Amino acid sequence: MDAGGLDREFLLTRTRALHEEIRVAVAERLERARAVERPELASEPGAQGAGDVTYALDELAEEPLRRFVDAVAERQPVTLVAEGPGVIVSSGGGRGAPVRALVDPVDGTRSIMHDMRSAWALTGIAPDRGDETRLSQVEVAVQTELPTTSAAVYHVLTAVRGGGATIARHDVRTGRELERRPLRVRAHVPLENGYLCFARYLAAERPLVAELERGFLERAIAAHSLDPRLLYDDQYLCSAGQLHCVVTGRYRMLADLRGWLRETTGVANFTAKPYDLAALLVYEEAGVPVLDAAGRPLDAPFDTETPLSVVAFANAQVRAALEPHLRAAMDALHVR
Repeated sequence: MDAGGLDREFLLTRTRALHEEIRVAVAERLERARAVERPELASEPGAQGAGDVTYALDELAEEPLRRFVDAVAERQPVTLVAEGPGVIVSSGGGRGAPVRALVDPVDGTRSIMHDMRSAWALTGIAPDRGDETRLSQVEVAVQTELPTTSAAVYHVLTAVRGGGATIARHDVRTGRELERRPLRVRAHVPLENGYLCFARYLAAERPLVAELERGFLERAIAAHSLDPRLLYDDQYLCSAGQLHCVVTGRYRMLADLRGWLRETTGVANFTAKPYDLAALLVYEEAGVPVLDAAGRPLDAPFDTETPLSVVAFANAQVRAALEPHLRAAMDALHVR
């Protein structure tokens, strides 16, 4: 137990159990939808939940979340803040220090519900400071892959503040851990032959993002003599999945500036929210520079509504090479 009263091992164990329940439920629903050729069993839109529209797959997490709250509350009072159900509070019988958990049960629903690309279950747990609780105070974080039906393995990323991050591979059929290793950014990442990604999901924001991307690429290519044919783009509608691509070096840079675009241009869009960054501690412990639109370390309150921008680089050297060109492109767009 740490100085703040958090039993980190207990919380890791309970969070892993929550994520496994969600993973199994999602896998079973996807297999059923595939077997009977009824994709709507996974993709049917539902009501507006806390933070975003819910879909059939999102609703599968409701009972696992309540079981998680009940299990944690036996040891210490817990407040759950989650996309979908919103806030759940339980004092239970626990006498330990109160904790607050920020959860996105299925980050990347729009990809996984069509069995196209993995989603991820995310949880960050901090000492409960009420509405003042922030991402920067998270002590335990877990990110679990929710794979497509064609996958043989899935990944689990974990972090404890000050203890580094780990990544483990698991067998999809059994859940058995196959291997585990420390998770750190790659020391040497070339700028070329990798992805420089600007998030753009809605038609209203695409012209603005295209202009921003063009300004950035013109500057970066000229400054570093880059071959444009070796600079790629990817649109992964999943903040956690994008950051996984960054820490593994596939993405050299992620520029999700949807929140900044809304603020500076008034474009009507949707943005990343704090629950999308619930596992941010994993990337901090792994050495990924994850920033806000102003270039500060990303931070946010534990809520379901705060609009965020997320900028990340594969390591500090890539940040030093590319961030000045991103800032220049943002300044050029902003003055128009």
